[in-house]
Amino acid sequence: MIVQIYSMTSIADAVATADAGADLIGVVLSEPGVLAEAVGTETARAILAAIRPQARGVALSLSDNRDEICALVDAVQPDIVHVAAREIEPDDCAWIRTRIAPVRLLRAIAVRAGETLAEAEAHQQSVDYLMLESGAKGVPFAGGETHDWLVSRLIVERSRVPVILAGGLSPDNVERAISAVRPWGVDSFTHTDLPGQRGKKDLARVRAFVANALRGFAASIEAAGQ
Repeated sequence: MIVQIYSMTSIADAVATADAGADLIGVVLSEPGVLAEAVGTETARAILAAIRPQARGVALSLSDNRDEICALVDAVQPDIVHVAAREIEPDDCAWIRTRIAPVRLLRAIAVRAGETLAEAEAHQQSVDYLMLESGAKGVPFAGGETHDWLVSRLIVERSRVPVILAGGLSPDNVERAISAVRPWGVDSFTHTDLPGQRGKKDLARVRAFVANALRGFAASIEAAGQ
């Protein structure tokens, strides 16, 4: 059971987040101006190097080209690469996963009525982890809003690969989310940022998110054992 926190733009925030107990720490790779949280390859590599061995580093690629994704892995050297583009099919994921090994592959899918169960099943043989996002505005990696946790719970129960729950999670709701979904991990993207400063972490909220997530996981384990 893990806690993943995006999206680091400085070594100081990343190290402080690792010190707070996050297991996976993420950076977003993109062209300048696409997202406020995006960093370049050199910055991303430095951030991920700084958190090891205390935590593992995740690099989010927005590319829909599998060769570009593999090149990003070569340049940044993450422990996990996170793929979000809807155009990347399960066969592409399998190819990428083989090419980048031993780096692991995390596939984000958006929770949509009537689609997500089939999509999750289609990726069972081609990825190391699944991440369930809200898909705000049709973009799988867009956060800020929760989705239907009943659907997420079904996916967790059926999935043969570990599932990370994302989408609108905050220190205020992460315990309830864990109780409802029973995921392997939880993710915070925007709700641990400083207000109005995307990519700049509010370390008090980071610490609260980690603490509340760990309490939620402990309660989930206790409930499962009863």
